[in-house]
Amino acid sequence: MVVDPSEFIPFSEWLSNAAGGFVVLALVMFIAWTVIAFAFTAIRNTPKQAMSIVGGGLKRAVLEDFPRSSLRRTIGMTRLAVQEAIRNKVLIIFALFVVLLLFAGWFLDVQNDHPARLYLGFVISTSTYLLLALAMFVSAFSLPNDIKNKTIYTITTKPVRAHEIFLGRVLGFGLVGTVLLILMGLVSYGFVIRGLDHSHTIDLASIEWDEETGLGTGFTSVDSHHRHDFLINRNIEGDRPVGATEVAQGHSHAIFRDGDNYVVGPPTGDLLARVPVYGSLRFLDRYGRESNEGGEGGLSVGKEWTYREYIEGNTLSTAIWTFENLTSDMFSTGGGDEGVVPLELNLRVFRTTKGDIEGAVQGEILLVNPEKTLAVQDRYSAPISFEAEEFQTFQVNIDYKEIRRQNPNTAELEKINLFQDLVDNGKLEVHVRCRDHAQFFGMAQADMYIRAPEGSFEMNFLKCYLGIWMQLVLVTLFGVFFSTFLNGIVAMVATLSIVVMGISSGFIGEVQSGDAPGGGPIESLIRNITQQGATVDLDMGETATSVIQSLDSFYLDTMESVAKLAPDFPKFNMAAKVAYGYDINLDLILKQITTTLVYFFVLLFAGYFVISSREIAA
Repeated sequence: MVVDPSEFIPFSEWLSNAAGGFVVLALVMFIAWTVIAFAFTAIRNTPKQAMSIVGGGLKRAVLEDFPRSSLRRTIGMTRLAVQEAIRNKVLIIFALFVVLLLFAGWFLDVQNDHPARLYLGFVISTSTYLLLALAMFVSAFSLPNDIKNKTIYTITTKPVRAHEIFLGRVLGFGLVGTVLLILMGLVSYGFVIRGLDHSHTIDLASIEWDEETGLGTGFTSVDSHHRHDFLINRNIEGDRPVGATEVAQGHSHAIFRDGDNYVVGPPTGDLLARVPVYGSLRFLDRYGRESNEGGEGGLSVGKEWTYREYIEGNTLSTAIWTFENLTSDMFSTGGGDEGVVPLELNLRVFRTTKGDIEGAVQGEILLVNPEKTLAVQDRYSAPISFEAEEFQTFQVNIDYKEIRRQNPNTAELEKINLFQDLVDNGKLEVHVRCRDHAQFFGMAQADMYIRAPEGSFEMNFLKCYLGIWMQLVLVTLFGVFFSTFLNGIVAMVATLSIVVMGISSGFIGEVQSGDAPGGGPIESLIRNITQQGATVDLDMGETATSVIQSLDSFYLDTMESVAKLAPDFPKFNMAAKVAYGYDINLDLILKQITTTLVYFFVLLFAGYFVISSREIAA
């Protein structure tokens, strides 16, 4: 799973960095409204009168309207918006959602290697698209329809302030969307649980027993298009599991004794909420040099996707994660040196030689004290071996009792204490190397982490739907705002444009910076017509090429500036985290809530000024 680098920034640091951007956003919106309001007022009046009218509007907003807001009137506006949404038969969206789930089995690949990811991705994506489309339609057409049908007169003739009209519609449509989202979430959860639930049986006659050890091996029955190999121990007594199956389709089963028979328990491991503790990542080159010492660090193996960097096998090329704020209480079981540090890795394997393509590639882990003033033999633990396979997440449990270090005098391995000998002021380095010649390990910062105690899947699922709810609020805000000065169709198109720009802002930045090959829209069009590849220089003559790239640069700079004003919707989409079984941390939720609140207040004030300055009768 790809993790955005911004997720590693703590909320407090992120807030201090983002505060300037939020202030700029508010100032841009305020200045834009002031200039536009002054321009249109000056056309109908004199510039002096326009200045007086605009200044009077600002004074009225600060001293009268907002300080004298009425909760009763706002609730009344909210009730009207809810009634309007119900009249528009918004419940059809929920009915459509249920129908899609009923027929989902026709097009979902039930033999997928990870059916949990498939089910979760489907229900979350479907809920998101349907609700955002609903919010866009209802919010964009509401106010223009009221003006067209002249029903707005029944409101404006009463003592209702402009921001109460705006706020009431946002709250009303948001409330309807929230109810639909809750219903979709409950149905989605039931759909996932029911879809993943299955059972297996064990044929006693098929078990192969080892009479000396009492261990038995075999395979389960085929259910849900798969079966499991298993290992059981008939010497285990009591109610605890006597064995377990191998992992298949992303899950396993515990096996229990039932008299003379064996019963397979429910699936486990497919609905997780891993709590990762991330460290910072740096690289050593094949000669063991850091980048500031003349080394190049991580390597490129020619893949277009540069998310991961690679280390070369059978060299000193090393990936180094530095973890901070580690304490023994995080892993101890209460018995002194007893405890396990669970390292989880998701490495990419890049092979350059023929061999067993399905076989694992050998690697090693070293636990290192980050204090560089110590002697080398005092800093490094003995290597801990592991095997890595492509597209496989695996765990290396480092037992306190198994950590060793080579004695420089005797050359023998001696036991060391993890937190006394290797952890320095809460810091620990974990070095990863590839042992096999001409093979490579690819990794990003999120590809190795210390696995903290498991979180709740249900709570993680809820946090994912909280992200959908915030997207719903943002789309509703923009839809209502655009509807204050545009007709319904144009307002919906404008809202859709904001959503598209928010989704594609990252891509626009890559094209603008040159990280994405092919150039801007004009250059890309010319390349397609003339059949020129994206990786070669554009061959149109020096002057023509310069003009084309200048026009593209101007267009992309403009688009990037506009896109920065739009919410970064992909950061609100947490479907991948839930589907891949990673806990959504509190910092990420706080960032999303803060962003939503900023847009809420900015658009509320902007919508107020537009409504208050608009001539309804016109």
